[in-house]
Amino acid sequence: MTRKLSLAAIAAAAIALQAAAADPAAEPATATVTVTNIRVQQGSIMAALHDERGWSSPAVALAKAPADAAAVTLRFSAPPGRYGVQLFQDIDGNGELDANLVGIPTEPFGFSNDAPLRFGPPSFEDAAFVLGPDGTAIIVTLR
Repeated sequence: MTRKLSLAAIAAAAIALQAAAADPAAEPATATVTVTNIRVQQGSIMAALHDERGWSSPAVALAKAPADAAAVTLRFSAPPGRYGVQLFQDIDGNGELDANLVGIPTEPFGFSNDAPLRFGPPSFEDAAFVLGPDGTAIIVTLR
């Protein structure tokens, strides 16, 4: 009987730990994103942090910084987990990523992991990184 209770207690504790790990109210961590290759020091860097639901879901957090140097740093606060960052340099200040008639961006843009483009935005999997409880730092190169 004691053995059954001990196994049940261990199983219950394991389930509780899993639930705590997935809890969006968990203590937030900081994702530090350094954006490099800013060729024109004008406008703003506009960035969105997405969770595992992917690019088509609403962003978990947004950040904006003046594009006034060759590199700028943005910070996001979010619970530990897997995330991806997509960003662009809003040179003209209209709040949108400008594109030509066929949809190719005319303003610089980038993704976490400098994920490769394949006839459109990269997959979330290619751009995903882990935000641990102690935070993480990544570099995104504008294209």
